[in-house]
Formats: sequence, structure tokens, C-alpha cells
Amino acid sequence: MTPWPRCSASRPRATTAHPYLAYAYLGLDRLYRAAAAARQALKRPELPAGLRHPIALLLGQIELQRDRPAQALRWLEQALQERPDPQTRYLLAYAHYRLDHYRQAIAQLHQALKARPDAPEDWRRLLLACYLEAKRYREAETLLRALLRRHPGDVVLWQQLAALAIARGRDHQALAALVLAWHAGDLSRDTLLAIVRLHARVGIPEKAARLVRRWRREGRLDDDLRTLRLEAGLWLAARERERALPVLERIARRSGQGKDWLAAARTAAELEDWRAVRRAARQAFRTGAAEVAEAHLWLGVAAYHLGDAATARKALTRARRSDRTARLAAYWLGCVGGEYRCP
Repeated sequence: MTPWPRCSASRPRATTAHPYLAYAYLGLDRLYRAAAAARQALKRPELPAGLRHPIALLLGQIELQRDRPAQALRWLEQALQERPDPQTRYLLAYAHYRLDHYRQAIAQLHQALKARPDAPEDWRRLLLACYLEAKRYREAETLLRALLRRHPGDVVLWQQLAALAIARGRDHQALAALVLAWHAGDLSRDTLLAIVRLHARVGIPEKAARLVRRWRREGRLDDDLRTLRLEAGLWLAARERERALPVLERIARRSGQGKDWLAAARTAAELEDWRAVRRAARQAFRTGAAEVAEAHLWLGVAAYHLGDAATARKALTRARRSDRTARLAAYWLGCVGGEYRCP
């Protein structure tokens, strides 16, 4: 075996080897050993001055990778003292951000971007995150709009602008931003639902209901009970009962719950669709509705309007036994018996 060559100045060479060991360990993803080698290098007084900044910067990056922002802060501050360059300021800002030190992070990013206007996009996005966390909404909006001028198709930026508008109580602006995000690209279910809810909040539930129906049919929203209940509620809020009724009946068929059939019966009664009321009330009985007295009431009212006096009298007599429906049942029994002139 060939022996290693002797070095006349072995100690200095060993010292200057530490930085290279640090980079070598880092390349092998052995972060602990890389950090140890870098720390050893910084302890050596004979370490060339030009290496102190990159080694301290390397230590800061390693500690960030190890998810230790407090330790990273120490080394990055040392690196900044050695050389206050924009890259070091950016990393220092990121460490502050991870520690919820938003004011310090913003200050470092301002200086970094001033020194390097052509900085990577990530720097400005980090500044945006700091503004939002610090609730500096005016500065956040200015930066967001600048980013959107560069990237008008970025859905995430439109979503952030909408969230910012909601935080500032500007529902119409939030809605506009989310609609633009929708046109910019595919959105998550939560964002689509946010668009829907904002339409309802600004007073246009009919548009919100149409969007739910459209996105449900397109498969962008799940065709499940939760989505159907949302759609039905929006139609009712818009006083579009004729559109709400088939959705309510669909909900009841899927859920098999008497309370859903009774909700359909109430809406059908408002539409004076007495056959639909009778159908829903009978279905409520079949599902074992807890609100059985209300089912009897609606069956009796529907039978009265359809000219079936015998069924009406029988159902309303049963409904009168419950305190919850007694007064209405007595009234409609008077209608059946001809005591009152009823609609």
C-alpha cells in the first residue's frame, strides 16, 4: 500500500481541511458531521479571513435544514458581521420568520431587496408572508399587486389577495380576487366553497347556488349530502323554492331521514304543491321520523287541499295530540269540518 505523503506543515493543512470536510459531509447529507467540521474550522485562529463568512453561512444553512432556526440565527448573524451581503440577509430573515420575529425579518428583507432588486421571487414571497403574519395589510396588498402584475396567472397569489381582503372586511374585493383566481386555473374545493360563501355574504345567494350546482355537475365539488345541503340552503336563501325542492327531495332520498322529508314537505307547502307535500309526509312516516306529529300535520293539510277529507281528518286528529302541532292541527280540522273558510 502506498503511504500517505508527509506534510511539512501538517497542522495548518489539517486546519484548512475542516471547511472541505464540512462541504464533503454536507454532500453526503450527514448534517451533524458537517456542522461539527464547520464549527471546528471557525474555532481555528489561523482560518483565512476570507473563509469565515462562507463557513458561518454554511453553518446557518445546516441548522435551518436541521429545523433549528434559533441555532441558525447565531451563525447567520456572525456571517452578516463578516460580510453584510443580500443572501445572508435573506437567510437571516428566514430564520427570524421561522421564530415568529416578523419585524426583524421584514427589516432584513428590506435591506436585502434594496441591495439586490433582481433577487429571486422567493425573497418577495417571504416578505409577503411576513407582512401577512405581522398584519401589515397595506404593505402586503401593495406587494401582492406587484407580484400579480408579474404573474397574473398565479392562483395562489389571487387566493392570498382574497384572504387579505376578507381580513380587512372587504368582501366584494375578496370575491373579485377569488373569481379571478378561478379563471386563472383549477382551484381546491375549499377555495370554490369560499367563492360560494362570499357570493352569499355580499347578497347574491342565487348566483352562489348556481355555482354549486354547476361545479357539482362538473365534478369540481363532490356530489354528496354536504354539497347538496349547501345548494338547497342557498336556493332557499334566494327564495328560489321551486329549485330548492328537487334538491331537498334528493337529499331526503339519500339520507333516509324523516327530518329531511319534512324539510321537503315545508318547502312544497310554500309552493302549494300539495301532491309533493303528501309524498314527502308519507316518506317521513316510512323512515320513522321522530317528528311524527309534524308528518301527520302535513299529510292532513295536503289531503285537505287535494279533496281527501277522510285522510285529512284522520291525520290532523293524530297531529292534535302533540303539543307542538295541536293549535295548527285544530285550525285545519276546522277547515275540514267547514267551520272556517280556509285558503
